[in-house]
Order: sequence, then C-alpha cells, then structure tokens
Amino acid sequence: MSQRFVFPFEALSALGAIGLVTVAAVFGVKQYQKFENWGKPKRYNVDRWDRRMMERDSRLTGNVNFQRCEPVAPEQFTRNSAWELEKPY
Repeated sequence: MSQRFVFPFEALSALGAIGLVTVAAVFGVKQYQKFENWGKPKRYNVDRWDRRMMERDSRLTGNVNFQRCEPVAPEQFTRNSAWELEKPY
C-alpha cells in the first residue's frame, strides 16, 4: 500500500499573509521615498557632481529637489556660499 502526498493547505493562509505583509511593506517604503522626494523617484548612483548640484539647489531654493531657471542668482546666494574661506566679490 503506497502513501499519498497530502498537500498542507493550512500553510497557504500563513504564506499568503506573509506575502501580503511583504508586498505592503515594499509598497509603503517606495511611496514614502516618493513622498520625500516630492513625487520624483529615489536617486541612485549619485556622484560628486550630483551632490554638488544638490547642495547648490538646496542653497538656492531650500530643497535639493527644486531647481531655478533664472540666469541670475538671488542676492542672499552670495552670503550662503559653500566656500567658507573664500570672500564673496
């Protein structure tokens, strides 16, 4: 007499719950990162130039995600320079 394999259906509910919690956590983290970046996707592979531009945008606008299109910087930009030892002109 051979034994039949009985599939444990009771485990499906636990595995489904674990999968649902995992998907909800990943979705929540992605939405939080998107919220933090004002709707833009998360930045990756940021090099030195990108960090400098983010710092410049932060000094110009107060946020690293916003940029300005005016050709002339505002007056207060000369007083919040990234170069601490350099005298503004």
